[in-house]
Amino acid sequence: MLRIIPLRQTSCLLLRIKLGASVAPLRHFHQTIPILRKGGLPRKGSIIDNAVWRILSPKRHRRIEEELDRKLKSFSKSVHFRREASCLGINTKLFREISQSFVKAVAAGEIPRCTVRNLLSGYTGNDISAYLDKELLQCFLDYAKPFLPEDIVDKVNSLRKISDLRYPTEWYPLARQMQRKIILHVGPTNSGKTYQALQRLESAQSGIYCGPLRLLAHEIYDKMNTKGILCNLVTGEEKRIVSPYAPLTSSTVEMAPLGRPMDVAVVDEIQLIADPFRGWAWTAALLGLAAKEVHLCGEESAVPLIQRICESLNEELVVNKYQRLTPYKVSNRSLEGDLSRITKGDCVVAFSRRDIFNYKNKIEATTGLKCAVAYGGLPPETRALQAKAFNDPDSGFDVLVASDAVGMGLNLNIKRIIFSTTHKFNGAEMERISFPQLKQIAGRAGRFGTAYGNGIVTSLHPRDLSYIKAAVESPIVPLETAGLQPTVEMLELFASQMPNQPFSSIIQKIEDFASVTGDYFMCNTKDKKAIADIIEDIPLEIRDRFQFATAPVSIRSEPSMALIKTLAKKFSRQETCDLEEIVELPDTPPINPEHLVDLEEKHKQIIVYMWLR
Repeated sequence: MLRIIPLRQTSCLLLRIKLGASVAPLRHFHQTIPILRKGGLPRKGSIIDNAVWRILSPKRHRRIEEELDRKLKSFSKSVHFRREASCLGINTKLFREISQSFVKAVAAGEIPRCTVRNLLSGYTGNDISAYLDKELLQCFLDYAKPFLPEDIVDKVNSLRKISDLRYPTEWYPLARQMQRKIILHVGPTNSGKTYQALQRLESAQSGIYCGPLRLLAHEIYDKMNTKGILCNLVTGEEKRIVSPYAPLTSSTVEMAPLGRPMDVAVVDEIQLIADPFRGWAWTAALLGLAAKEVHLCGEESAVPLIQRICESLNEELVVNKYQRLTPYKVSNRSLEGDLSRITKGDCVVAFSRRDIFNYKNKIEATTGLKCAVAYGGLPPETRALQAKAFNDPDSGFDVLVASDAVGMGLNLNIKRIIFSTTHKFNGAEMERISFPQLKQIAGRAGRFGTAYGNGIVTSLHPRDLSYIKAAVESPIVPLETAGLQPTVEMLELFASQMPNQPFSSIIQKIEDFASVTGDYFMCNTKDKKAIADIIEDIPLEIRDRFQFATAPVSIRSEPSMALIKTLAKKFSRQETCDLEEIVELPDTPPINPEHLVDLEEKHKQIIVYMWLR
């Protein structure tokens, strides 16, 4: 992917890069070679980096160029841009007059933000069309200012001020009044990093654990109370109050109480701060938890980003690095597609429910070994029971067949990880799972204090083994940005400036107008907008719409989307709603995969009901 070749009789290095490869090795190279670091290979978005992106991503460059050309040709007649202008009070005639000269200015390269190079450097998502719509609208409004009436200019300025997300550190005044100490515990899977942070939490007079999964919040809740340390549980779906005076709370990260002073906070899986959908919750926890000590646990990739954020907060940061307690290695041989080579303690990784059950049936038929299963669609409690059965040497379950859910939230005694494939469906197409994701799953091989101390990683088929080796040996790629989400107060202010606009349109417009700094990005709000649209005709306050829009609903599930609409109607009418009215449970356990899918769907509906209670 990246080869470094010294050129004879010169002080130059030639970088040979495979076309289509990741740009990440260049940044890693810059961080590890002092000469280049002195010269300063710029961060993503610079001229040099843009050139690198153009070399490595010719398809992306060409697509942006072609899509920009297409949008400029139709800009003056575009229904979308005309509607956006109309929402701001710009009539059709004025829009047409300004847009014609705007298009000429863009084509002539007179608007730097709209050059292909700058558009390419700022693009990080998967939807080029939506990205260009946002950029062109903002460039148009800047260009149009001299030609617009003063009241429209004031309105645009007001909307931009409301959606200014450049200073998220100022959103949490209580935390800013404290001089917090941030302790960052980083290391690979099975390194004991979270254990060290939890030891400190146990001795605290008051504190909280914030985890990425309800399963993890339950685990810490059970662990603390078993030790005689009173600990309450607070997740989106349920509250278990052991005592109103309990010193500790275990919660999901989205439920972190940002306005409550405490001694110690532990935030797990801090690398998820860069997650395109949920990253905002980790950012809020880092910036807003009013704890004297904030312990962050996660991958080493988070270190540079957390350092920059802590510098902006002027808060002390201590970085503790951990090594794996037990080693693991990638085997030199795959299973050659032979399922009969699977043995007790193996975990076969697949990325769809269908594949998981296919492999379960084939392994049981071929080897006589009984398989437990774990995947995202199963309720967390069921996953925990399957993990417990697999870990118990006397349970009769010898093999685990699991999705990437195995990478987080389950304590598993795995001897060998076997990847059935390295491709996963991303919602649009099949793609390779990322190096960091593969490494996290691979790290589950071997566990300290069990019979499987030394782990092994391999593939079912030879074709995947080289990719697995490359992933495991790959350098750590630093996270670049932390996620943000506009607050409900921002949405209320924005809506007051644009009355009669659908709530999904308000969310979209605040995205369009949002300003963020280099260390932050706006999280994806696709699901929120889809839920907002389905309840648009129901009379609700903005704050209530926001609550429904953030519910844990799969927008691809028709029953769940129908349920959220039913619940919104009942809430609007102030009607009571019993669970039995909306979810009909079967009288018998599932006897085939189709019945299991139906049961999983009903569980999702129950979770939505509990979350909105």
